[in-house]
Amino acid sequence: MHRFISLDHVGKDELLYHYTKCKSVQSILKTGVLYATRSSFLNDTNEMAYIIEVAKKMLKDVKNQDYVCLLDQQIVATMEDFARTDIFVISFSINPDDITLWAEFGESTGYNIAFDAKSLIRGINAHNSIYCHGHVIYDEKKQKDLIYHLLTEVIASKVGKPFETIMDEELRHPGSPDFKALSTKFRSLMGVYAMFFKQKEFAAEQEYRIVFKNPNKSQICFREQDGFLLPYIKIRISEGKLPIRGMTVAPKNHVDLARKGMEVYLDYLGYHVPIELSQLKLRY
Repeated sequence: MHRFISLDHVGKDELLYHYTKCKSVQSILKTGVLYATRSSFLNDTNEMAYIIEVAKKMLKDVKNQDYVCLLDQQIVATMEDFARTDIFVISFSINPDDITLWAEFGESTGYNIAFDAKSLIRGINAHNSIYCHGHVIYDEKKQKDLIYHLLTEVIASKVGKPFETIMDEELRHPGSPDFKALSTKFRSLMGVYAMFFKQKEFAAEQEYRIVFKNPNKSQICFREQDGFLLPYIKIRISEGKLPIRGMTVAPKNHVDLARKGMEVYLDYLGYHVPIELSQLKLRY
């Protein structure tokens, strides 16, 4: 399904940064496992509502109002389809030192792990079924263009007829199989784009996501966070050494032991990578 989605991927020699707390760093290094969180528990709980809003704006570019009425119904139905789908996400960033991410993942106890991006994705894919991955898109115009292209070109081509022909047939004969095929695939792929469309206010995060879909229920675990239970699945990166290229200490964690302790722990595990201090200057 993801082959119909247009996402930008990491390139050769790029790094992906995973911001997390000290306890989680220790677990990742020791077990070779990352946690993928259920999408409805991510930091931006408005993601599905946001893509519906973008899609409705896209409809303004559709000149035929009869088409708009038909498509509006499918956009609303996307929300219902998405609620029935188990999507789990691991979030990274291409920003090595972001104040927003530090604030979310612990200014006082946080670190970020720099992974070799290509090796990381290759390792995850060797042990798990990645549904799709790519850079999050924050530009609304690009988001609208992608939805429009998906609907009028990509899916219509897959159905095997021009978009206008499919729509006209549905208007003449409601319940046509080609329109049903187009709308079903459209709703499904909108659910994927929902994972990669965010409001421009989040752009500083420069997020990169790896997405997993419909795991076996026996794989789903729960952990306590801030007084509620958070569903997640365990994603193995490697049976051996992880593709780590460095680590950064959070801006409010600059006591000597924060860096030294991690250096000793990494050396104990056989990693010889640089550990940097955040360059952000925060007021205490």
